[in-house]
Amino acid sequence: MLRWRCTAQRCQPASGWNSARFSASPRHLPVARLREAYSFISDLEISEMNQRLALSVVAASLCGLLFGYDIGAISSATLGLRAQFMLSPPALGVAMSSALFGTILGSISAGFIADSIDRRKTLLLSAFLYCLASFGAASAFGFIQFAAFRFGCGVAIGVISVAAPLYLAEIAPPHWRGRVVGSFQLNVSVGVVLAFGLGFLFSNHFALGSAWRWSFVAGAVFALLCGTILLQASQSPRWLALKGRRAEVGTTLKALGSADPDADGASLAASLEEFRASRYSTLFSRRHVRPILLAASIAIFNQLTGVNVLLYYILDVFAELGSGRLNGRRDAFLMAAFSLLVTTIAVGIIDKVGRKPLLLIGAAGMGACLFALPAIRYMGWPAEAVVVILLCYNVFFGFSQGAVVWVYLSELFPLPVRARGQSFGSSVHWVANAIIIGSFPAIARSLGGKAFAGLAAMMAIQFFVILFVYPETKRSSLESLASRISN
Repeated sequence: MLRWRCTAQRCQPASGWNSARFSASPRHLPVARLREAYSFISDLEISEMNQRLALSVVAASLCGLLFGYDIGAISSATLGLRAQFMLSPPALGVAMSSALFGTILGSISAGFIADSIDRRKTLLLSAFLYCLASFGAASAFGFIQFAAFRFGCGVAIGVISVAAPLYLAEIAPPHWRGRVVGSFQLNVSVGVVLAFGLGFLFSNHFALGSAWRWSFVAGAVFALLCGTILLQASQSPRWLALKGRRAEVGTTLKALGSADPDADGASLAASLEEFRASRYSTLFSRRHVRPILLAASIAIFNQLTGVNVLLYYILDVFAELGSGRLNGRRDAFLMAAFSLLVTTIAVGIIDKVGRKPLLLIGAAGMGACLFALPAIRYMGWPAEAVVVILLCYNVFFGFSQGAVVWVYLSELFPLPVRARGQSFGSSVHWVANAIIIGSFPAIARSLGGKAFAGLAAMMAIQFFVILFVYPETKRSSLESLASRISN
């Protein structure tokens, strides 16, 4: 199996590997191409991955499960919340978006917290905050009380959305980074599937007024488990370098499996010195205009896909089409499961194919699906058509934005401002999310299917912006990427 020697600048095959002989052999070439295209599990070399690195990746990526579970849990709870608290459409929008306003606060503060107490401790605190807030939401007996605890859940998710991809990007070797950071999004998809699945089970075993409460209790349990595993994770060597703890940098790099920890540590120190010697030591400076615009645009485009609108209000869509409560939950679970499968494939090939091709394919496919949604009513198509269209939509999202957005945000900024840059991108993401989710019930009531046509138009704009403006980031070190993008 191919063994890699990684430094902060590049990854290359270890000595003794005759790549020229292998690639020139007609007998081996088809096998190599087949493996390159489909066998990302073996390429990850799980059996040879350093145990400490593997544990740290699992611990941080599981925070994505909380992220996804929270989306699926509140979506599953919409019918129960409406019945429990007798909510009007605007009040439902407030209930759905209360956590999203918490994510804005969490994502804005996450960069400063992650720089102060390190990435791992930031994730640990977020997991335990989510545990407490989710249990509080499950126990709420008033609308205001519920919204307050959901705000707390949102703060935790906002911090996680910054700190988890940031941490994963900083501990990953360059040729694994897309897949390692992508494991966060993969667990987001797992969390959505898990929430829809549990929501379906709880709705079969409990009354409508109490089934939603058990979904939030389960979220508290998952958060407690995630925090327990994080206790065993490693610190980020780049955070240690940022704090000048050079002796610990080498020790941590070695523990994470670096082939040459001294050279990697020296490279990090040199990169930091070069940055500190420049005039651009703050995030909002001329040197960082391009990464700031890239982070803001991909965050906004991610929300203008309409994915969270469809996730949060999917049961309302099914109910409007006459599929019924249990049918809607079943179909939502099946679509989320299929999206998980597609996201798994996308995460597997993101380091081979690159980020841009996946984003372009997704923008084109999602645009076509969003244009098709209004046709269900105007053309008199059967209600079952919405399941087919949304299934196709989830395929394109999971294959593109679903796998790429958090990877791309974690790669754009240089180390001294990376946490704040990631915080900025995530904050834009959550502000856009809160605005769209909070306003959608009223917009849908006013515009009907034209709202989805507007989102489809945004996908056309996204396609051309990605094609002509976005740089490719695959297989480059974070230090070289930061220099290339900023310059």
